[in-house]
Amino acid sequence: MADIYGKLLADIMYKDSCTISRQMETTDDIGADVYDIVAVYSNVPCKLGQTGQSSMNGLETDRAFSLKDHLRLSLSAEYDVKANDIITIQHKGQTFVMRADTPFKYMTHQEITLIRNGEA
Repeated sequence: MADIYGKLLADIMYKDSCTISRQMETTDDIGADVYDIVAVYSNVPCKLGQTGQSSMNGLETDRAFSLKDHLRLSLSAEYDVKANDIITIQHKGQTFVMRADTPFKYMTHQEITLIRNGEA
C-alpha cells in the first residue's frame, strides 16, 4: 500500500529535481587519502517547500546582514540521505544549494529540513 501512495506522490507532487552529495574519503593523484564532495544521487525527483520566512538576524557586518533560510524537501523514502549532506535543488528555474538536517521518514516518503546561511 505504501508503494502505491509513494508512486502517486512521485507522479503528482515531485516536479523539482535534486542532486545529493556528501563528503567521502577518496584517493588523489599521488595516492594520498583525501576527502572530496561526491554526488551520491543525481536527478532525484522531489518537492521543495517553505517552512517559514527567511530571517535576518539584524547583525550588520562590514559587508552585509546575515540571513538564515529554512526550507523543506520531500522525496522518496528509498534514498539514504544523511545529516549534513549537500543538496542542490532545481526548483522552477531557481537553484538552491543547502545542507540537510536529519531526515524524517514516513512509509511513503521522507521530509528533510534544509538550512542555508548566507548574506544580504
